[in-house]
Amino acid sequence: MQPRPMIPDWHADPPGAFLPDRETVQRWIDAYVDAWQSYDEGAIADLWTEDAVWRYPFAVRATGRAAITAEWMAEKDVFTRGGYVGRYEPIAIDGSVVVTHGRTLFFDPATGATRGEFDNVWVLRFGPDGRCSEFQEWYTGRPEHDPSRAMPER
Repeated sequence: MQPRPMIPDWHADPPGAFLPDRETVQRWIDAYVDAWQSYDEGAIADLWTEDAVWRYPFAVRATGRAAITAEWMAEKDVFTRGGYVGRYEPIAIDGSVVVTHGRTLFFDPATGATRGEFDNVWVLRFGPDGRCSEFQEWYTGRPEHDPSRAMPER
């Protein structure tokens, strides 16, 4: 009989982990949305610990404050060509692990017509200064804007 591989307990709190409260998390989320909408490089950098990790969704996208900020700035033209809004909130906090849910809406600034809408789930950890140290995101298009996302009819 072959031994079964073990799945690591990556959600266990590391020793001395910072345990955020809902207010701290919401304050960070609001700063995230403000930074995303303004593309202020300093505001973006201020979101992250020096050694933060951004996973997107199944691989590391960037490691470290400078690399994460550079990734955001590299996408500026993609987002600033059209309108977009986002609203996110924490839905669970378990020790140092935070789960958020939100929705991002892309629209035509001239007409207000929706161009796309996404549901987002983030799993976060924070440093003691309230900056994010781990950011894992998943997202999917809404079926009303992308019919291929709808459940198949039975």
